[in-house]
Amino acid sequence: MIDPITIGAAFAVAKTSVAFVKEAINMGKEIRDCYGELSQFFTAQGQIEKAAKQVEAAKAAPKPDDPKEAAAHESALSQAFTIVMQRKQMREFEQELRDMFTLKGELDLYHELCAERQRIVGEQDEAAREAIRKTRLAKDRAARKKQEQEELLMTVGIFVVLGIGGIIVFVAIYYRG
Repeated sequence: MIDPITIGAAFAVAKTSVAFVKEAINMGKEIRDCYGELSQFFTAQGQIEKAAKQVEAAKAAPKPDDPKEAAAHESALSQAFTIVMQRKQMREFEQELRDMFTLKGELDLYHELCAERQRIVGEQDEAAREAIRKTRLAKDRAARKKQEQEELLMTVGIFVVLGIGGIIVFVAIYYRG
């Protein structure tokens, strides 16, 4: 879980970056001159989105029984409001940047940046999905192996009981008659 300080710092960086880009544009500079600040903005936006996904996952997870884990779970849920508000503000910041790109006639550059961001996020999401799939597959294999061992043990137990029962019946019949 990303801590609240990191989320707050990312938000502050994004806010500062947008303000710097606005000021630079107002002073007559080109958007391409603001590469560093734009990069910082999109990096901060990615950190906030990552935190939001972690909070969403925490909300979907069942509440833990351990008191310490339960407290951490509640802390994550309490961060949800802050993250939602910051995400909303980040969308507004991004709209402001888009408007600046449009005013400077660089809307194609903005769309190219967004497409590249989506491609990178898609690759990261795909890697995360693959890691989750592998983890689940390993758990399923372990559970299947454990179940097979239990079934084998049960089968052996049944044969042992039947064998002992057969021996008892044989001995009872042999010594009786």
